[in-house]
Amino acid sequence: MIVLTGTTGGLGSQVLKHLLPLVPASQLTLSLYNPTLSNTVHFPAGVTVRRGDFGDPASLDTAFAGAERLLIVSYPSIAHELRVRHHVNAIDAAKRVGVKHIYYTSLAFADDSVSEVMQAHLDTEKYLKESGVMYTIIREGIYAESYPLYLGFFDKSKTDMYVPGDGPIAWVSREDLGEGTARIIAGGGFENQTVLLSGSASNNLTLHQLSTTISRILARALTLHVVSVDEYVAQNKSPNPDDPRGSEDFLRKWAKTFDAMRRGETARMEAYLEKTLGSPSDADKEALEQYAK
Repeated sequence: MIVLTGTTGGLGSQVLKHLLPLVPASQLTLSLYNPTLSNTVHFPAGVTVRRGDFGDPASLDTAFAGAERLLIVSYPSIAHELRVRHHVNAIDAAKRVGVKHIYYTSLAFADDSVSEVMQAHLDTEKYLKESGVMYTIIREGIYAESYPLYLGFFDKSKTDMYVPGDGPIAWVSREDLGEGTARIIAGGGFENQTVLLSGSASNNLTLHQLSTTISRILARALTLHVVSVDEYVAQNKSPNPDDPRGSEDFLRKWAKTFDAMRRGETARMEAYLEKTLGSPSDADKEALEQYAK
């Protein structure tokens, strides 16, 4: 049996979609934070749905029971300690119930990354490697759909974007990442290894190149400004206290992502995904066009 977490999210839902042609639905169990409030009615017939809350270790024991393989989709939070604790809870529960192989969705930054967003992943990777359970760490490429986060929190009302640095990113769509991840889980291999799923060379674009593409899609002029971190914070701070951008600390931590970009961390490519899909993917560009319109 394979247990999947995160299947109501953007990446996890794509993994489920692409696993179904490869694995009988009867062999899939979905661990959901709150099944009664989820869109479980849309899950295919035959899959099992269980309650599994990363913050409730006992529920994870029940959700993971009987699994040979487990996919831990990383917890979506900007709080480092909370994120790591939830991942540790999942790994510990997997050990308790005898899971044979854990797959973890990490992020496509370097082992010595200066990016703040990568630190919780690195801590989780270390814990997983030391757990004694067979693992595969899947460093998922930077989502093409997430480009506004990298373009100064871009929205279609803007003509000017302010960022504290620029560098190439091997953009890749969540659909392609979901398919690549599903094939790794279904196909086996990669025992106690880390694999990078990246976009292809044709989609390895700097923010300047990306802004030019978005400008063409929207048919209006856009200007990308590379500024100091202080100016980046000033230009992007939100007056809404419920918005993460309302916190200067959040913006300064996110600015470290651009340091990683300048170091080339987000430009790294491996051929696995392209070989698996059979050809270089154009879905990245398609995703940008669909999102920007």
